[in-house]
Formats: sequence, C-alpha cells, structure tokens
Amino acid sequence: MSYGHLIGQPGAWLHEWFHSWYQGVLATNESLYPWMDEGFTSYGENIVSVWLKNGNRDTANLADYNSYYKLARSNFEEPLATHADHFNTNMGYSIASYSKGAVFLEQLGYIVGAATRDKILLDYYNTWKFKHPTVDDFIRVAERESDMKLDWYKEFWVNSIKTIDYAIENVWEENGKTQIRLRNKGLIPMPVDLVITREDGKQELHYIPMDLMYGLKPEENTIPRKTHPVWRWTSETYVISTDLKKEDIAIIEIDPTQRMADINRQNNKQNF
Repeated sequence: MSYGHLIGQPGAWLHEWFHSWYQGVLATNESLYPWMDEGFTSYGENIVSVWLKNGNRDTANLADYNSYYKLARSNFEEPLATHADHFNTNMGYSIASYSKGAVFLEQLGYIVGAATRDKILLDYYNTWKFKHPTVDDFIRVAERESDMKLDWYKEFWVNSIKTIDYAIENVWEENGKTQIRLRNKGLIPMPVDLVITREDGKQELHYIPMDLMYGLKPEENTIPRKTHPVWRWTSETYVISTDLKKEDIAIIEIDPTQRMADINRQNNKQNF
C-alpha cells in the first residue's frame, strides 16, 4: 500500500484518527482525564507522523517536550489532575493536556524501557477497551507489565507541577579513578542514565535506578551498562566512580536520549 498521498500534512487527520482509540474505544473521560485522551493521542500522532516521513523516531515528541518546558517555566501550569473545565487559562489546559500528556508516555519509556512501554500500551488497550479507564487503571497495567512500582510517577507528574533538574556537579580524579558527583536540583526524583564517552569514541553507560521504582529498566542498547545501587529519592547528591582516568574522558552526559523531561539541560553535559 502506498502512503505517499498522506505524507504532506499528516498531523491533523492522524490526531483525529488516534481519537478512535483513546476517546472512542477506550472511552476516556476527557473532562476528568483530558491528558489521557489528548496527550496519548498526540503521542501516537507524533510517532506515526515520523514513520510516514521516514524521520527520526528519537525526536518524534521533541515539539511537545519544548511546549511542556515553556509551560513549566511560566506561571500558568496546573496539575494534569485538574478537571478540563477548571483550568484557569487556555494555555495551561492545552499544553498540559496535549504536550505534557504526550511527554508522560515518552518519559515512561525512559523509566521502564521503550519496548516495555509499548507493551504497556497494548496491554492497556486490550484490558480497558470500552471500560472508561482512569489514571490508576493505566498505572496498574504499567506496573504489571514492567514489574516496577510506578505510583510515584503518577503522584509527581500528574498530581503536581514539580519539575526535574539533574546536574553534573563535580568531576575529579581520586586513586586513579574518576569520580562524578550528580545533584538532583529539581523536585521530581528519577532514575538516571549517565553516558561517558571516551576520547577514542567508546562509551559506557552508568544506570542509577531510583529507590521508589523497586525494579530495573532492561538494557536498551549495546552500550556496556553498569548498574549502580539505588539513588534514594530523599538524597540530593550521588557519586559514581569509573575506572577511566579523567584525561581519557571526552564527554559526560546525563540522559543523552533526552527522554527525561529535565527543564535545564545545560547542566546535564560536560565536555573535556
């Protein structure tokens, strides 16, 4: 089948097409959970639009991340849990419902793994079609499929307007090893993927799970991964160690995939 005639402007019709699932078949209550309809619909629209254009899947939701950042830095953000009719501004409603809702799913893939997130969406559809699911119903499906606790993600991302900001605070060499101190400068705790790129181009991934998850994300790529002890959500700092000497390191970066909705990415990367 040829899709050439659809590639020009797929956004509008794709968005309404995805409503067939989230508003129609799943029968989401858009007054109570507008982000579970408009946000999930926007996410699907973004993914399929990129596929139709043979584009980069990794940047499919970039525009919605940027919209969310704009809202988070403004004085207009209200929790996703706000009733659709009770938002104070159109800006607060639209960006929260469409963009922050889409980010919810892409960022979920960062937490549990993209492949697991895709299984969650299929399980969610098959379990809850025609049953008017709530956010708690979705989270229970996500926990079952990922074998993680995810109630914390709902509490922070849906019920608050707190934000994420992780930073590389200091890098130093000690006893022939490089020490890297990270700081959680935000108010939402997250697991951390930290990638070290050596001068010769080789990479190593340091994965720090967050204690409230009670689980680990599966490995997602071929970069050698070292899993560290959990970062407790009440702790502001965390130090990891690598056998690499500082002089052998070219780049250290938190979440190079940029799936974590960190509102200040300027402190996520250091070049040497």
